[in-house]
Amino acid sequence: MERNFQFVGSDKPQKFFVEIKDPVARIATLKVAIDGPETYLTLDMETHRVVGRPTPQVLQLSSEENVKYTIHPKDVNEVAFLPNSDPWSPILVGPAPEYGDAQNWIFERLDRD
Repeated sequence: MERNFQFVGSDKPQKFFVEIKDPVARIATLKVAIDGPETYLTLDMETHRVVGRPTPQVLQLSSEENVKYTIHPKDVNEVAFLPNSDPWSPILVGPAPEYGDAQNWIFERLDRD
């Protein structure tokens, strides 16, 4: 994540606290696991970028196989995706399902530190 709170690709996994709001519909908020002020992953539909903000955005985590997920606002057909594998590439927002694996997010359960 850059100082302007724009999310970018990285060769290291980023940690988020996933707060499930509705497990059936897979509705959640994603809080960034960093020291400092609370920051949430949000999809800015005007700039088409994934950015960090102090207030949460309710997102839907869609998956057909319960392994790889797409992240998008509820009932909106635009998803977060990484346009290329270069480190520090901005994570963008665009129409689904055009991006293949570039739009897939994998979550792993971690013990809280």
